[in-house]
Amino acid sequence: MYDDPTLPDPREEKVSPTDVTTPDNSSLWGSATAKTIANWPPPGPTYRRRETLSSRTIILIAILAVALISGGLGFIVYATTIQYRGGLHAQATVFARSTLQAQDTAQAQVQGTANFFATANANIYASATAQVGGTATLTAQGNNVTATATTYGSLLAQLTGGNSVLNDTLVDNSGGNQWDTTTNTTSSACIFNGTDYEIDENQSGYLQPCFAEATNFTNFAYQADIVIDTGTAAGLTFCANPSKGSYYLFRFDIYGNYALDLYTSGSQATTLLTGADPTDIATGLSQSNTLSVIVFKGTLYLFANQAYLGSVANKTLTSGMIGFASLDSSVPTKAEFSNAQVWTFSALPTVTPGTIPSPTATATATVTATTTASPSASPSATP
Repeated sequence: MYDDPTLPDPREEKVSPTDVTTPDNSSLWGSATAKTIANWPPPGPTYRRRETLSSRTIILIAILAVALISGGLGFIVYATTIQYRGGLHAQATVFARSTLQAQDTAQAQVQGTANFFATANANIYASATAQVGGTATLTAQGNNVTATATTYGSLLAQLTGGNSVLNDTLVDNSGGNQWDTTTNTTSSACIFNGTDYEIDENQSGYLQPCFAEATNFTNFAYQADIVIDTGTAAGLTFCANPSKGSYYLFRFDIYGNYALDLYTSGSQATTLLTGADPTDIATGLSQSNTLSVIVFKGTLYLFANQAYLGSVANKTLTSGMIGFASLDSSVPTKAEFSNAQVWTFSALPTVTPGTIPSPTATATATVTATTTASPSASPSATP
């Protein structure tokens, strides 16, 4: 038996893998107690195989990933594009509005009827006026003096017999005089109707003035043909400064009455001269009347159909634009204007039968407050 502990136990003996044979351990230990000897070399460790996805699944996932990435990029690009376009649109809108505002401002300054009319009084008779005392009587006396009338008629004929510095048929706005034109034509209007220049005033108690913005005259004669189609009154404006609301208005009505008003603030008027001459003024609707005015060094001479009506001295306004006006005292008025002409001069010609008579009335005479029909400017017309 193997009781010596210093000797190796044969049961623990290992056999070299290089031996040709492997001993039969059963002969040493017996079959009942035989101990199985492990094979050499020992088997390697057993690992659990990792489960993997199929190639089809991987391809599908890759496609989905690409789609998600593409979709995300597309959304980002879309959102960025929308924002960029929105920014451009906003900038374009601001630019367009700025451009339109600039154009509107330029048009208002050059073509449009001035906005100062928006402050006009509502009632055509409301503005306090000053009428020259005895004006109508003096005018009538002047008209009854044949020599005086002849002298003034000769004066007008000589001043308007030469070449005019402005000759506008008023068929359209191509004459370069920049007549006011309005886009809002509901209440009031300054328009070219294809035949001549038309001014409408549809608000009771207002007048609508329209000016030739490119004009500016000093010492001149101004003449035009006027037809009142509906309503009652129309006339010439001159020595106008629309930005200040100042101008003279020489008006007449379908009954043969006439007046000369001075506007200095757009709504306050001073009546300088009034009268009636149904003989020289064609009365009724659709009648053509030629109104003329001479402005020379502070004296204003009025004519209808080449007949002298009266004159007045007033140096408040000495130069400015020419224009027209329609007045609605109680009935909407539509008037048409054509053949506008202007002559300028530095001195009045010598006429027979003598020197130019003194004016029949002056604005320096004692005045009394009245409520004569000196209409307020219409607030409705806009360029």
